[in-house]
Formats: sequence, C-alpha cells, structure tokens
Amino acid sequence: MASSTGDLKDGVSRIKDIDFSKEDVAPNSGHQARGTVQLLDKGTVILIPTPSPDPKDPLNLPQWHKFTIVFIVAVYGAFSVLCTSALGAVAPVLVHLYPPSEATRVTDLLTYPTLFMGIGNLISMPMCVAIGRGLVFLGTLVLCVASSIWCANAKSLTSHIAGRDVFSLAAGQSEALAPMIVQEIFFLHERGRAVAWFVGIENGLVIPNPKLGLRWWYGIIAIINAALFVLAFFFLYESKFDRPSDAKSGEVHLKFNERGEVDKEGQQETIATWGQRTWRHSIKIFHFKPNWWSTVEVYKETAQGLVIPTMFWLLLLNGAYLGVYVYHASTFAQVLASPPYLFKNQWLGLVQLTQVVAATLIVPLLGYGSDFVVKLMSKLHRGVYELEYRLLTLALPVVLMIIACTIYGCAAEELTHWPWIAIVLTYYLGFFAFKGANMVGITYLVDSFPSKAGPLLLLLCAGRGFISFGLSYSTVPAV
Repeated sequence: MASSTGDLKDGVSRIKDIDFSKEDVAPNSGHQARGTVQLLDKGTVILIPTPSPDPKDPLNLPQWHKFTIVFIVAVYGAFSVLCTSALGAVAPVLVHLYPPSEATRVTDLLTYPTLFMGIGNLISMPMCVAIGRGLVFLGTLVLCVASSIWCANAKSLTSHIAGRDVFSLAAGQSEALAPMIVQEIFFLHERGRAVAWFVGIENGLVIPNPKLGLRWWYGIIAIINAALFVLAFFFLYESKFDRPSDAKSGEVHLKFNERGEVDKEGQQETIATWGQRTWRHSIKIFHFKPNWWSTVEVYKETAQGLVIPTMFWLLLLNGAYLGVYVYHASTFAQVLASPPYLFKNQWLGLVQLTQVVAATLIVPLLGYGSDFVVKLMSKLHRGVYELEYRLLTLALPVVLMIIACTIYGCAAEELTHWPWIAIVLTYYLGFFAFKGANMVGITYLVDSFPSKAGPLLLLLCAGRGFISFGLSYSTVPAV
C-alpha cells in the first residue's frame, strides 16, 4: 500500500470505502473460506478485490486505459503465437529450403518453441514478482525484436532453430505474464470477459502465411514488437499493487497492530494519504525495490501447487490440449497438401483464418458467458460465489476436443474417405477447445488463489509447455 501519515487512534473497528460512481456496490457481509466470497448483496455487485482510495491503484484506472493495456498485451501475444505456431502452414515449403540431410530436423522449428516457452515462464514469472510486471514485459519486447531480427537473417537451419528458441523464451510471457496483467487490473466479476477479450484479440490478429517470404515475415514481427515497446512504455502501467489480503474477499480491515502493520485484530487506525497519479510516476520503470528472495518463494509455491488436485488436473488438461493443438498446427498443412486434397500454399495459409472465427466466438461464449454463469449461480446461492462456478464452462471445450481428436485422427488416416473440411473444421475445434480451456483455467486459478496467482500461472503455463513438447515431439515427426 501507499505510505501513510497521521495520528493513531484507538477503538476503530472498520472503515468502508464504497465507490458508487462505477456501479452499485455493497460491502461484504462476512468471511468465507478461501476463494468463497460474497459476490452479490441484495442484487448489487461487490467489487472484488476491494479497490483502495489510492489513485495509483491499477483497479482505479479508467476503462479505456484498461482495455488499452489489454490491446497491447494481446497484440504482443498474437504475434508471439504467430511466430511460434503459424509456421506449420508452410511446413511443406520449409523442407525444401534446407539440404535433404537436414530435412528431418525441420520439425524442430515447430516443436521446440513450446518447450522454450515453458522455460521462458520459469525465468520470467519469478522475475515479475521480484521487480514488477512492467519491467519484465518491456524486456520481453526487446528480446522479441532482437530474436526476430536473428531469425530473419539466419543462414542455416541450426541458426534458424536457435533464433526461434530464443524468441520462444520471450513468447512464453504471452501465456502467464500477459493474462496476469489483465487479471490484476479488472475485478472478479469482469475477469471472464477481460481474459476473453485478451484471447480474442490475441488470436483474431493471427495472420495467414504472408507472400513476402520468411525474411520479411520475421521483419514485420520485429517492427510490430518495436512499436509495442513504445506503446507499452507510455501506457502499460505497473499492475503490481500491494493491498491487504482481506481486499481479495471484498472488504478491508483498516486496523493496525502496535508495529504499524495491517492486522484485523489490531486496535489502532492510521489516517492514510495518497498523492495523485502523475505521468512521471506512471512511466517510471522501477516502482519497487527488487526482492530477489521472493523468486525462491515463487519456485517453492509453484512446486506446492502440484499437490492441489484441481490444479494438477488443470495442468494435465491444458498440457494435453496444447499438445493436440501443436500436433494439428504442425501436420494439417502436410495432410491437406497430399492427394486427394492437393491444397496450394496460399490456401494453407487461409486455413489459419479459422483461428479468427474461434477468437470471435470465444469472447461471447466463454468470456461474457463465464461471467453470466458466475453471476447466475451466485444469485441462486444467496449471492455467494464458489470457485467451481468458473469450471462449468469447461464442458464445451472438453466435448469439442474429444470430437476434434476423434475426427481428425480418422480423417488424416483415411484421406479418401473424408472431405477436406473434416481436417479444417477439427483444426478449428481443437484450437477453440485449447484456448477455451486455457482461458477458463487461468481465470479459475486466479480467483481461487489471488495471492498465489504468479506461482500457479507459472505451474500451469510452464508445465503444459513441457507436457505438450513431450507429446508433439514424439508424434509430429511420425507424420
């Protein structure tokens, strides 16, 4: 929290700060178990976490600025996804760019990125806890620009693979850090739609295979990331903000013990004052004194997350779904270019447009739909929000992934018995299911463990990268 000054007074039990300017808000009426909170009270929505009166609190940013931040991190995520996964659309062409002796290694361009995205998360997430989100994000964009230039000028397959691996280290932040930033600037009842817009913009901007060649393809990605660096420097304000733990359940006990620390059992109150948010403060790079010891704590809490049954299940689910998506993205071009379909290269690029359709549907179905389900279930249970309400919307991605895997496998094995639309449609369904499971999983774990969001996002995103790499690395070369 911001620094406070003033005289101490005894006997103050609670102070409520209710902001009626944004929407009707009621204070939380009691304490529930971790993750179970009072979301509705007499038909009004309780703001969770409770925003502070500090103008520098990221929850107090205007909506236009919040969605500007969503746009910045989503465009970064879009071109990270484009660079790491869209190369599968030109897989048949890549084989002919290098000597026949290296043809079997071309698949490394498609499979290794998920591994290095996981490694990138292992490095970046502890860093963002120690030094802040904004500084790590800016460093990520610098690495994206440098590695894109490297790939554009690579003269050999080995250099190309190495450049993509370095780019993937930076691209990994699109999976954990980027959605973490989005979650930290929105309230609980807004998170579903906010993450959905992030996913929608991220994948709606994925571009089909450009005709300018790989050199300019990487060059354009470098230029866009450089432009994003400028925008992020001026508009992506630091989203890390220290707030009392009770704020995460909808109320704040502004009590202090004799040492001046926030304590709901304390007997003293302090009068807090805050300065206005200034442009100089907002674009400042260092907002905190680095706490390097916290990186050790992040790794510890990440390992502890493995013993949480729901977390472990979500990890396996997301890892398997990402592995299926990487397999689809790496093989669909080879399948469609084979007889009897004989797709031309430009047609293969257009298949990527199915991701735009998926992104368009994710926003209303799993974004606004998730928030609608949460509010409806809370209303039916006397306004109490339970964590499992978020998981109800997982039913659609699970059913679609089962259908996608079954039909894609049958169609790819018996090409003469299935029309080409079976490959394209199941590629789309698999992508929708993966992104949907990803979105629901991220929102669920942040709602469940708001104070441990960083370590659990690290576990989910890094862990699924390792799982998907194992699945795709062993299956893609067999096609």
